[in-house]
Amino acid sequence: MSTTSTASTPTVTASNYKAIPIQQPQPNPSRRFPVTPGVLRSIFASSRTVFEERSISRVAFFRFAGFLISCLAISLATSRGRSIKSGAALLGVV
Repeated sequence: MSTTSTASTPTVTASNYKAIPIQQPQPNPSRRFPVTPGVLRSIFASSRTVFEERSISRVAFFRFAGFLISCLAISLATSRGRSIKSGAALLGVV
C-alpha cells in the first residue's frame, strides 16, 4: 500500500505578499582593509590634478631637506666649541 501526498503550492497575491528584507553582509572586523599612509595619500591625490600633486610634493621635499640641513647645522654648531679631548672626556674615554 503506497500513500502519496499531494502538496499544493500557495498562490501569491498582493494581499498575502510579505516582503522579506535583504540583509546586508556584516563586515568582518578581522577582514577589514588596512588603512595605510599610501591608501590615505591615494585618496587625497585622486582629488587633485597632476600639477597640484607635483607642487605639493616639491614643497614637501624642500621642507624635509630644510629640516635635515637645520639638524645638521645645529649639531655642528653645538660641537664646534668642543675639542676632541673634551668630547672624549664627556664620553668617559679619557
